[in-house]
Amino acid sequence: MKTWEDFRKFQSYRIGANPDDFYGCVNAEGEWFDSGVAFGTAVHWCCCSAGQHHLDSEAAELEWLNTEGRKRGYSIIHGTLLKQMYEKGLIK
Repeated sequence: MKTWEDFRKFQSYRIGANPDDFYGCVNAEGEWFDSGVAFGTAVHWCCCSAGQHHLDSEAAELEWLNTEGRKRGYSIIHGTLLKQMYEKGLIK
């Protein structure tokens, strides 16, 4: 298994930032497929992954994630927890 540093797919270029200070998008199979520095960006990527390109506001995207997205197994996980989950073999 790769180390977290080798596996981490997201690289923040914010000076002095914790490299794990981001939000990761995870699907029902436990696959980490996208990320964002902001929570709202991660919500957007989950919606896009599910083909929900017609949602016209952050509120609409969040509502979709909290209802239909949850049923489909989408999750947004902060990088610090994502790291712990990866190290326990829960994230692909």
